[in-house]
Amino acid sequence: MRKVWLAVAIVMVLGAGYLGAQAYSSHVFERELAKALENLRGNPQWQVEREAIERGWFHSSGRLKITPLGERVWWISTPYVARHGLLSTHLKGTLQGYLPSGEPDGGKPLKGGSRQEAAALFGDMLDSPAPRWRTTFHTLDRRAEGRVDVSPFELLQDGKRLSSKGASVTFDGHADDIRLDGTIAPLTLRSEEGALVTSPFIFDSRYQVAGNGDTLFQHSAFHLERLEYRGRQQAPITLSGLSYESESRLDEQLHADISIGLDAARLAGETMLSGRLKATLERLNGAAIRRLQAQFAKLVETQGGDFWSLDDAQRRALVRYLEPALLATLVDSPRFILEGITLQSPLFGVDVRGSGELVFEGDDSQSLNVDDLLNGNTQAWREHVNGDFSWKGVPPLVALQLGLPPDTRQITMQIQRGRVLVDGQPLPPLF
Repeated sequence: MRKVWLAVAIVMVLGAGYLGAQAYSSHVFERELAKALENLRGNPQWQVEREAIERGWFHSSGRLKITPLGERVWWISTPYVARHGLLSTHLKGTLQGYLPSGEPDGGKPLKGGSRQEAAALFGDMLDSPAPRWRTTFHTLDRRAEGRVDVSPFELLQDGKRLSSKGASVTFDGHADDIRLDGTIAPLTLRSEEGALVTSPFIFDSRYQVAGNGDTLFQHSAFHLERLEYRGRQQAPITLSGLSYESESRLDEQLHADISIGLDAARLAGETMLSGRLKATLERLNGAAIRRLQAQFAKLVETQGGDFWSLDDAQRRALVRYLEPALLATLVDSPRFILEGITLQSPLFGVDVRGSGELVFEGDDSQSLNVDDLLNGNTQAWREHVNGDFSWKGVPPLVALQLGLPPDTRQITMQIQRGRVLVDGQPLPPLF
């Protein structure tokens, strides 16, 4: 008999532990979701709502609605269902966009002849199901991983037809360290004038926050193997091997590295141009950038993000408001470093290579006036600019235009307080 009661006790303890783990998993999920929504609400550009909420130890459900603040031109709705396990929660749902009109295309009724207050992007405007997503949230380390899939679709508007074979995005990480990888399947845009066709567009990015949010790191990259345009009575234009990569870090200063590449630009199959660029921007004051971001966020909150409707007086007031923070970003003497650039054209016999740097001297930068720069009065700004560049493989036509012998193949350019010198001589008028 004692064995029976011992077995019952063990079952009860295990059952209580299981239910406790389920309750804890559900609680952690709700807490982390609430925290994520609060972070979104902290961004003044978005209004975030959570609707139709049902909470439970084993299952939860609801719907998230995200709207640009100050606008009602569109919004995103994503219903979700969560299944809680002992060590993880599995979620799935759809992602739908809406326009606040029953006549999305110049008064044309929605698909099926119906009229309603909101037109669904997928289903009403596009003959395609809404994108589906799924996520696994790990209870112990608060890490999430998931995937979003977009089905193929076609959009016909104003005589133009956009055809997509779909897209997929995967993500992994937590609130302070997120990775994204994705592929947009080939796209085709056709019209009476011609057709634009792309290969798969591949991209990845990573976003990290350290400390108390004072250190930010971001990496972004994409690759497009082929982009081709075929026009009527026109030779086809093809771009091959388009690539982009950047890394930026914001702490006491902003440091950003960028790399751009083009394997070949072809006209009717003939290689016209290829090139590479690698550059760095550094020494922008980090505290001033954060202050500028905060001021701009406040403006978005008060203006609703609508800066296009401002008149001249309001734009000048906006510039005056942001000007102190803008000028403060320059106090550390920002530097642009052109680590290397190559431009090659076998057809025209061009093989140009260059490198150098440009420095904006930050001393007395607070005395500058942004209005002067915007109105073309750049003399005071140019006096803060100094730099050196070296170019090899200068084409004869460019050498002649610079007042140099046509057989010149290498030149040195200097910028002294905004004044450009070529091989020690003032830059002659180009036109």
